[in-house]
Amino acid sequence: MPDTIITDYFYGDESQQFTYFRIPRLLITSPRFRHLSVEAKLLYGMMLDRMSLSVKNEWYDEDGRVYIYFTLEEICEDMNCGRDKAMKLLAELDTRKGVGLIERIKQGQGKPTKLYVKRFTTREIPPQPEKQPDPPMPPQEVDFADVQTSDFPTSRGGFIRHAEVEETDPSYNNINQTDFSHTDPSIYPPAPSARRLEMDRCDQREKIKNQIDYDILRQEYPYDDVDSMLELLVDVMTNTASTIRIGGQIFPMETVRQRFSQLDKEHIAYVIDSLRQTTTKINNIRAYLLTALYNAPVTIGPYYSAAVRHDFP
Repeated sequence: MPDTIITDYFYGDESQQFTYFRIPRLLITSPRFRHLSVEAKLLYGMMLDRMSLSVKNEWYDEDGRVYIYFTLEEICEDMNCGRDKAMKLLAELDTRKGVGLIERIKQGQGKPTKLYVKRFTTREIPPQPEKQPDPPMPPQEVDFADVQTSDFPTSRGGFIRHAEVEETDPSYNNINQTDFSHTDPSIYPPAPSARRLEMDRCDQREKIKNQIDYDILRQEYPYDDVDSMLELLVDVMTNTASTIRIGGQIFPMETVRQRFSQLDKEHIAYVIDSLRQTTTKINNIRAYLLTALYNAPVTIGPYYSAAVRHDFP
């Protein structure tokens, strides 16, 4: 028998080999969705997976509904298809042209389209089990209320209730449609109180302003740059998720908060200066800034040391 090799660590993309997309069973078994292509069903499962990212980023509309961002370019890349095929898959799922599993809301002004991923039901009534005959009722004249078999009573009197009073509605747990009941709170969590979130953000915003010398930064750098950094810090420090993705890796939220609590005026200035000098096109500016802010306490020293050596060889 060959030896079993057990490695101690995951390397590279091995850490994602046990991550799966979930596709509701009804998309496969229900006649309502038989005409839906397999690629469209897979795309719907990928959209469900993105719901957890929306919760982490607190992407809720004014009614507390969760939405996602999934651009046409991202769909083409993930599905390995062209734009025409990606648009056809979206049309299959759309409320206007397809089965109504998603709703697309265009924002205009170069902003990405919001996607609402919808729940669904087939309204099919599951088969009911055969009703069992009622148990025979005891003779009504039998009364055990005054019967006691020992000096100390061991239970309540033997009052006989009618069978129709004792019978309760069966739960039919063996046929519940649990495959699409959304028992995972990470996909459809209750929306947090808007008032509580706003109060937390206000308190945290004032704290961060003092931490980074906000007023001084506003005098040295453009208003938009400083306020963008401020709001991004507030987003992270008030985020209720347990983890956050930075630089392609998942970190515990508490670890990131501790690192961000070390940031000061010099770190923010360093990130703004670095961003100005970047000539490469940045596709996801939020992810780029999160990574830069997280790494700032570690990289700021070597950065300025290298700059000094360059200016004064």
